[in-house]
Amino acid sequence: MRVQVTHTRASKLVLAATVAGVAALPTSARSGIDETTASYLFNFYTDVDGVDVFGHYVTTGFRFENSLGLTLQWVHDRVVFPAIEAPPGSAEAADAITSASRPIANSSDPYQDYVKTRNSFEGGVTYHGYNAGYYVSMESDYFAQMVSFGYNHDLHGDNLNLALGASYSWDSIEPLDDEDTAGIPDYRRTTYWNVVATQVVTKTTVLRVGVEFNRVQGLQEDPYRNVYVAGSNVPENHPDERMRQDFFVGLSQFVYNRSSVKLDYRYYSDDWGISSQMVGLKLNQYVNDDFIFRYRYRYYTQLPSDFYRIEYTDANGVGGYQTGDYRLGDFGAHLFGGQVQWHPRNLFGRIGAHSEFTFGYERYFNSNNFSADVFETGLLVAF
Repeated sequence: MRVQVTHTRASKLVLAATVAGVAALPTSARSGIDETTASYLFNFYTDVDGVDVFGHYVTTGFRFENSLGLTLQWVHDRVVFPAIEAPPGSAEAADAITSASRPIANSSDPYQDYVKTRNSFEGGVTYHGYNAGYYVSMESDYFAQMVSFGYNHDLHGDNLNLALGASYSWDSIEPLDDEDTAGIPDYRRTTYWNVVATQVVTKTTVLRVGVEFNRVQGLQEDPYRNVYVAGSNVPENHPDERMRQDFFVGLSQFVYNRSSVKLDYRYYSDDWGISSQMVGLKLNQYVNDDFIFRYRYRYYTQLPSDFYRIEYTDANGVGGYQTGDYRLGDFGAHLFGGQVQWHPRNLFGRIGAHSEFTFGYERYFNSNNFSADVFETGLLVAF
């Protein structure tokens, strides 16, 4: 369920607090506020296994006459994971919505739910094609920070856009003690950059091509997950460095019956031995000015990491590494579904200048005998 209402009392308080920060800007930057936005967004997700996700988002933004833009967002998430009976690291032990590892039931406390909260803050600045941002996230066992920078520029009569982006994140990890993990503090550092080109080929065709690179250093395994190795349960252990890269291309084509088709392809590889390919197809169809239908299909196939095994017979794993994460293995996956959007006119009279209802369904299944049904409903009211 997604409900968004803009210019609520809570968002106005955040907006008022932001004004104090804007007052500290140089006079030239405050030459005139051309546009202000403020919103409160509530998300609620649940699945058939009882995992509940509650999310609260408060966002505010300013756009000045000199093209300077500022945005601020605060997010509070609360996730409830009920304990289940499943092998650690199996597909059943990963939540279909969040992909997080779920608590495994044990004989001493088989019904103990795990509740986790996260608070994050993100601020961003844009100015004439340049952008910069800062992000910080706090959990009971994880503290993350990230800075990002980017630039994009239009060429050839605005028919070609080139964009460059980069970010650096540094995370502090302090696992909580439980029955079979030591809870040793650790870290993770991620360096990321990309290059994306978007070309208007014809009046009805747009082509997008890009590459992405990641270098991840530090803790990369799940500190709470154990693996069955040579007759014993031992902690999961992954290499402490990973180089990741991918190439993607997308083609969007407008069709004359008020519909559009988008084709996507992505190739990924890393130095753990994993390589994957993804092919996607999307169709958007206007029935009339108020109703839009969207259809989607995606196929994904992956080769496993060098150290992934269904069963480890050597006490040292593979070169000292062992994993219980099925997502590092060999599998294929399908995702398909649809969504309908309704844009009623003047539904709330003068109160809401724009409103939108959304309902969607997607079906996911893979070669590891794991499947999931994903339902989405939403209500958006903008003032």
